[in-house]
Amino acid sequence: MTAFRHSWLDPRSRPGKSLLVRRKLSITCLLLAWLCANGAVWNVVQVVAWAKMIRDYAQVMPVARAVELTFDGDAPCNLCAIAGAGQDATRDTQSPAALGGGMEKILLMAELAPDPVLLVPDFSWPGVADTAGLTRTESVPVPPPRV
Repeated sequence: MTAFRHSWLDPRSRPGKSLLVRRKLSITCLLLAWLCANGAVWNVVQVVAWAKMIRDYAQVMPVARAVELTFDGDAPCNLCAIAGAGQDATRDTQSPAALGGGMEKILLMAELAPDPVLLVPDFSWPGVADTAGLTRTESVPVPPPRV
């Protein structure tokens, strides 16, 4: 008796499905980690702040005026200020100068590779003087073989 009562719960009934889900989940997690590492979280916070500002302004004025005031930049909300401060802090910590030397090259190899030695090969290709390939060692089959 199997541990699964329904066949749609049994992972053996769809062997390729779990691999597909695992692959999609892995790619999604990797993409999310990459976005977080590059500071995209602050961009998401900024978009959320803009949406909140448009929603709040649209309740008391026309939508066109709400959008204009939101993207004007004269009166940022608290969330916009947090997103701006976070973006500035991320830029300051990820600057090339903070990584130790600005735009200098990093030596990745400890020892230099030896110079290549080029030599002329000491053999010669078979020419006309080599007759071993021109003579037949066995007789020609008579009649010719049938295919």
